[in-house]
Amino acid sequence: MILLDGNRIQRTLKRMAYQIVEEAHGAPIHLVGLNNRGSVIALRMKQVIEKATGQKSPLDQLNVDLEETFSFKKLPEDNPVLVLVDDVIFSGKTLQKAIDKIPDLDHFQKICVAVLIDRGHRKFPVHAAIVGVHIPTKLNEQVKLLLTDKKPDKVILEKV
Repeated sequence: MILLDGNRIQRTLKRMAYQIVEEAHGAPIHLVGLNNRGSVIALRMKQVIEKATGQKSPLDQLNVDLEETFSFKKLPEDNPVLVLVDDVIFSGKTLQKAIDKIPDLDHFQKICVAVLIDRGHRKFPVHAAIVGVHIPTKLNEQVKLLLTDKKPDKVILEKV
């Protein structure tokens, strides 16, 4: 079942980007996309954020499953707001791993989480401050995010 089509995804990401700008209260924004899909979402929101603020917003990618430790491409300056971006939040395990891998959290005035889809079913004490869509699911269902340059974007719900 298709939950979101390309147009709705685009509108939702734009709204989320403006929420990030509001949450930052004029402070610089530093985005970290989690894994590949989180990075795609962060890149799309980065473009909206930079247009809205007129400021460059650095973007890093963090693969939470790699053994290497994370380091920023450029160490944050001006006490920015850190936004961890992911596609879907379920148990919170990915976000917990991400937080554990970031060594320099004290360089940020605020840390928030932005996700396109919140499925519920949290196991770890992680909360997304900025959520595109809340989609309560059953444990035997899976949300798949298909973001490509060649096919239309969509979010689908499948039984596992």
